[in-house]
Amino acid sequence: MSTTLYRKYRPQTFSEVIGQKHVVQTLKNAVKSGRIGQAYLFAGPRGTGKTSIARIFAKTINCESLKSGEPCLKCNSCKLITDNRALDIIEIDAASNTGVDNIRELRETVKLPPSSLKYKVYIIDEVHMLSGGAFNALLKTLEEPPANVVFILATTEVHKIPETILSRVQRFDFTRLTIEEIIKRLDEIAKLEKVKVERVALEIIASSSEGGMRNAESLLGQIIALEDKRITTKEVEFILGTVSEKFTAEFVGLVIQKKYSEVFSKIGELREMGIDFKNFSKSLLNYLRQMLVLKINPDLGQKLSYEITKERLEQIKRQIASVETDEILNFINILQENTEKFKSSPIPQLFLEVSIAKLAAENITPENSPFPKGRRPEGTEGFDNSTAKIPLNPPLEKGEEKKPADSVNNEPTKNSAATGKTKTADINNSTDIDLVVSNWQEIIESLKSYNHSLSSVLKMSQPALVDGNFLVLKTKYDFYKEKLVEMTNRLTIEKAIDKITGVALRLKPITEKEFSAEYPNYKEKKSLMQEAVDIFGGEIV
Repeated sequence: MSTTLYRKYRPQTFSEVIGQKHVVQTLKNAVKSGRIGQAYLFAGPRGTGKTSIARIFAKTINCESLKSGEPCLKCNSCKLITDNRALDIIEIDAASNTGVDNIRELRETVKLPPSSLKYKVYIIDEVHMLSGGAFNALLKTLEEPPANVVFILATTEVHKIPETILSRVQRFDFTRLTIEEIIKRLDEIAKLEKVKVERVALEIIASSSEGGMRNAESLLGQIIALEDKRITTKEVEFILGTVSEKFTAEFVGLVIQKKYSEVFSKIGELREMGIDFKNFSKSLLNYLRQMLVLKINPDLGQKLSYEITKERLEQIKRQIASVETDEILNFINILQENTEKFKSSPIPQLFLEVSIAKLAAENITPENSPFPKGRRPEGTEGFDNSTAKIPLNPPLEKGEEKKPADSVNNEPTKNSAATGKTKTADINNSTDIDLVVSNWQEIIESLKSYNHSLSSVLKMSQPALVDGNFLVLKTKYDFYKEKLVEMTNRLTIEKAIDKITGVALRLKPITEKEFSAEYPNYKEKKSLMQEAVDIFGGEIV
């Protein structure tokens, strides 16, 4: 039977190890100085080299002809260990030997001297699987082991190991390999196997391995099993059920540009390619997570090196320049919500289509706007609607008359500084405010499906009065006011008010503190609805 790639190309010396430089250098220095510890703990994700380095370390401390802290691979000891024939190198799978009796047996054999090597080495893999009693039985041995015995414990879940054990070992934390390191190693193996693999195909394999070299080598072995001497990107995508980074980047780019019809075409491509939509969802969420991290702090690109190529890093940096943090968060939330919601759907791509449709609904276009064609709000003639999420309505048709605000006094209120008088409640003698107040809940609801956060802000705001052509809207906090002042949001609210009440008013958001200062003599006038409630003894619900 052919040997799997990760066993066939397992490193035999420290210099052959990919990554984990901090671990390799420390162990080499310990060997050179003769300061060999009696118990080590290797902790880290699966497939990052824990067992391989444990074997190399066992080989090194028993080597008869060391060369700069490296095993010679030629002496009798090195050959025995390389060929797995050394009786003094004992590997134990803790997942299969979890009981107290297994550890007691180990304690008895520890007392016996090495048969042929200088050190007897016990490599206990997945040590966190030991029972509480087994850990207690191991504790005494780790505390006072014989001088010629070395323990190497390996685990993927270090948090499950008792503190009493951790305090008696030298701990080394293994990190995920960078995607560039994995690609480089896979390319070397492919050449040794005389197989040509496209660079993008190697990137897909490396990304799918999640920073584990063993995972990457296993995936490469699976693909090489096709007995095809030239592995293409499409073949890798088909076998792994995933897509390239380039496709994911293009997909997100179209979403950022709000080209939703083209996004749906991309979803169709995925379906035709036979891509697993669960895998694509995972890749898409991961890509958005990387965008979010880099948007918040561009300097964290180095921290993402184990999962991101240099080309992809530059791509993301270009994309985040044209998108806001809250937009990335919104996409992540919608995608995650619909992934869970449609998890058991018989239509695999439904969660993705619904997510994109919801994003499209939040970014209203002329074709799907909820507001009918009408007048252009006053004061917005110079506004460039090409950059707005909510496009402005077209200009008035020929012969169409402008609908005036239905107020008693249509003249703008004079500035108090010019007249020497403060504003009074007379400006509120209008049916306009009654129309707005009585329809306020409907106005909020009309915006809910298009911009949920904006409708939430309106719920916390109060239409106070009509000042000329302006609806003065009181808010409690400054950040509510800032949200309402934004051009796109203000125009959206004005359109909703116009549609529902039939009155063209411009919005004037103002905090309660500012309102008190600007309208000190204002006395709140009850709306028609409130007066009716007072007369009939009801309540507004």
